[in-house]
Amino acid sequence: MPQKRRSLDDVLRIAEDVLRASRVDHVFVGGVTVLAFGMPRTITNVHVIASIDVKQIPKIVAGFQRSAFFASVQDLHDVLVEGGHVTIQDTRSTSRIDLVPASTAAHRETLKTKRQIAWRRLRLPMAAPEHTIVMKLRWGSEQDLEDALGIYVRQKKTLDLRAMRHFARRHGVTRELKELEERARNLSA
Repeated sequence: MPQKRRSLDDVLRIAEDVLRASRVDHVFVGGVTVLAFGMPRTITNVHVIASIDVKQIPKIVAGFQRSAFFASVQDLHDVLVEGGHVTIQDTRSTSRIDLVPASTAAHRETLKTKRQIAWRRLRLPMAAPEHTIVMKLRWGSEQDLEDALGIYVRQKKTLDLRAMRHFARRHGVTRELKELEERARNLSA
C-alpha cells in the first residue's frame, strides 16, 4: 500500500518537532505567516529562520531524515559557512522546507519579535505581522505586495503601527508602507 501523502500541516508539525527537539531557536516566515495573518493562497514551501549552532547540525539532519525528508549534514554546514539557505525536501509530498540560518540583523530581529500562534492543532513561532509586512514590501514582487496588503487589511486593528513604521524606516521602505496604508484606506472607503 502506498504511503499517504503529507499535507502542509504535517510538514509544519515535523519541522516544528525537529527544530524544537534539537533546541533550535526558530521562527516560521513567508507564506506560512501570510496564511496565518493575511489572505489565503497556495504554498508548497515552508520558510524557517533558525539560530543554528554547528553542533546541532547532526541532530537536526537525523530528525528530518527519520521523517523521510532529504537532508544533508554537508549542505547545512555549507549554508552556515557560506550563507543563503538549505532546502530540505519532503520525499512524501511536493513540499519543502527552506531553512535559513539567522545570519543578518533582520533575521535576528525576526527571532526576537516572533509570536506563538495557534495554527490549527499546533502552536508555532511565527514572524510578527508587522515584520512580515515590512519584509514583503522590501522584497517587492507583485505577490509580496498583495501578501502585505492582505496582512495589513486583516490585522489592521491589532498592528503596532509605530513599531512597523520604525522597522520600515530601517529597511528603506517608508514610502512603500505609506502607499500600502493608502491602498488599504481606499479599500475600506
